[in-house]
Amino acid sequence: MIRGDDIATPSAGKLRQLLSLLALCANGIVRTEQIIEELWEQCPPVSVSTTLQTYIYLLRKDLDLGRSQPTRVSGAGESWQPSLQTSASGYQLSLEPGMLDSLRFEQLAERGRVALDAGKTAAAADTLAEALRLWRGPALVDVTCGPLLQAEVLRLEENRKSTLENRIDADLALGRHMELLGELTALTAKHPTHEGFPARLMKALYRAGRRSDALGVYQRLRYSLADELGLDPSADIRQLHQSILNADPLLDMPKPEKVTAAAPVRVVPSQIPASIPMIVGRTQQLAEILDLLTAPSHDHPSVVMIAGPPGSGTTSICTHVSRQVRECYPDGQFFARMLDHEGRRVSPAKVLEDFLRAIGVPEDRMPPSVVERAYVFQEWARSRKTLVMLDDVVDISQVDWLLPANPDSALLVTCRRRLSIPSVTTLVNIPPLSVEEGVQLLIHLMGRERVEREPAAARRLVDLCDGLPAALQGAAACLLVRPHWTLERLVARKEYELAVSATATVEPADDPMSIWASVKRTYQIVPRPAQIALGRLTTLPATVVSLDLAASALGIDEHLAESILEELVEFQLLETESDAERENGLDYWFLPTLRRIGHQLAGAGHKRHGIESGTHGVHSGPRGEQGLSRVS
Repeated sequence: MIRGDDIATPSAGKLRQLLSLLALCANGIVRTEQIIEELWEQCPPVSVSTTLQTYIYLLRKDLDLGRSQPTRVSGAGESWQPSLQTSASGYQLSLEPGMLDSLRFEQLAERGRVALDAGKTAAAADTLAEALRLWRGPALVDVTCGPLLQAEVLRLEENRKSTLENRIDADLALGRHMELLGELTALTAKHPTHEGFPARLMKALYRAGRRSDALGVYQRLRYSLADELGLDPSADIRQLHQSILNADPLLDMPKPEKVTAAAPVRVVPSQIPASIPMIVGRTQQLAEILDLLTAPSHDHPSVVMIAGPPGSGTTSICTHVSRQVRECYPDGQFFARMLDHEGRRVSPAKVLEDFLRAIGVPEDRMPPSVVERAYVFQEWARSRKTLVMLDDVVDISQVDWLLPANPDSALLVTCRRRLSIPSVTTLVNIPPLSVEEGVQLLIHLMGRERVEREPAAARRLVDLCDGLPAALQGAAACLLVRPHWTLERLVARKEYELAVSATATVEPADDPMSIWASVKRTYQIVPRPAQIALGRLTTLPATVVSLDLAASALGIDEHLAESILEELVEFQLLETESDAERENGLDYWFLPTLRRIGHQLAGAGHKRHGIESGTHGVHSGPRGEQGLSRVS
């Protein structure tokens, strides 16, 4: 405690502990039982009441704390006279809020946070910096802490971290990324598993033109989380990593806009995510979609469905097109993911709630039912030209409530299974990239010089990735953070993993080209009998699966086998092509990447659900084999 120019602090450990507890609970009563628990925990002395009264007496005497209510003392400058009062249940230290640095810190931190939320960035940065200057070291570093003070120390330290992150955000918004690099590097090293500091260091490095260093920070965080906690990075920091890979313009320094004070501000919803700077090898598909979305007025809204296997880049294409046609839909662009990160369906009611918030409907006027929300949104959109993008649609029911009402509007849909939606104007299929297109994508991601040094390895890498853009982006990310690796080294490693992982039933721990998460989200929405069939079919040695081979492997007749195979085709886990010269006319085959991951997913699912024992829709087939009893 500071009195004038003097520091009046008890030297005895228990007195310091008691004063700290009373101060951190200032202006509130601390019960006697709480004080005893803090000072002695489970082992209080026999004369605990007398000892505690002695400590209170010594605090009052040494710090001049009266028993009466606090008073203001007049003089050259008015000051506050604190007091330590006794109540029936405990004790209360009465202080003016400005007398306690922890309270002063919390007030400034809250004021800075409010300023930051209001867009007053410079004021927020100054206020938050002032709050942090009140810290002279760890909280209560020179006090022995019991259970109550330990909890209070944790709370203060978390508040300090949050305030520090807010101040760094304000500095980043003000373009001070170069000045932050040293501080953020030290914070990241000190807190290797605290994601907030590495995320901000990645942004600062990216803005400083050090893209590869930013990607290196992500890899170190990923390894630290895995080694120390057995966790993967959060969805937010994975998205930041992807944005850095894509050179997302939203990561650049925001440019201040000139706003005329008298001009009314028109709020136009714009929810479309940032698109990647370049789409490779999709000229025909992009032209088809753009022609439809920029055509003259129709009698009904344009509805375009985009389908492709997991990792083929349907979302990137849809986002890229949406950005290009924004000016054709000036009244609003809406976006929703119809599957969450856990693979669960997102309801139309939740999507409509987000859309209504975007057009300014306040919380207290939010309609409760999906029918009412759809009506309000359609009435708003009826006279406006809008674009709606729905990503990862699973079934028709997710689309019905979200169709635009204005014939000059449009709906873009990406789906994890091919759907028959009456309102769809055009279905655009997105195949894997050719080898040449895949090499061009690698050049775009990694630079021409590095790729053209090893042309054969680059082509082989595209083959190993099955021409799937997401897998190629993962490979490029791996090589960008390992500049000492050659393409040939990554190819050799991948070929080795493919050779030894054919029977693996768990996700690879460190697979730079894995699109596991995307395939898994599709796998989770596949009906259970088709999941079982997928596991069986991926064990077949044949590259091409004919109808009779599938029926034999599954232990069912060809009619039922065809239904299951076509269901897997609908979910884009299996490919098919017609051969007019064949008697049955169709062959089915897997992209090798999807086959490998599908086998691992199905194997893990079998172990989890006990499929080996013949349960969950499995019966003994005519040859004594395990077969499928039905198709959902």
